[in-house]
Amino acid sequence: MQRADITTRAVAGFVDLLLVIGLTRLPDVIGVLSAAGYILIRDGLFDRRSIGKKLIGLRVASLEDSGFKATYRESIMRNMPIVAGYFLFLIPYAGWILGLVVLGAEGLTAIGDRAGMRIGDLLARTQVVLDLPVRAGEKTAPPQAAPPAAGVNEPSGMQQ
Repeated sequence: MQRADITTRAVAGFVDLLLVIGLTRLPDVIGVLSAAGYILIRDGLFDRRSIGKKLIGLRVASLEDSGFKATYRESIMRNMPIVAGYFLFLIPYAGWILGLVVLGAEGLTAIGDRAGMRIGDLLARTQVVLDLPVRAGEKTAPPQAAPPAAGVNEPSGMQQ
């Protein structure tokens, strides 16, 4: 597993943030609850990746299952601190400061940790990695050439 760098994670997070802002604009409590719900389960959606991670090419891997994709359980656990910061932002003035403190702690932890894990990753035992088609350590067979169609001549070598 090749871990994702902080810049790539930030871009994927920004895409998800735009979606959360859009969901928050829905009327009344429906918007707040749908945005909080998306934050919680986003890493379990769409082939076990959030929309931002899917667009950027990242995924959340469980450290306990040796690199398998994270489930809804891990998604909820790893995104609890983000939802706490989101709900704090809903409180005017003091909540804005406290929300920034929570999100800042998440970001600083990811920057300062050797493995790039934020507080939510430490709680859920997950890590954000590049979405490579083959996991490290697995061998793949070379692609097999398709047999030629009947009656079709194929060139025997490369021509320049």
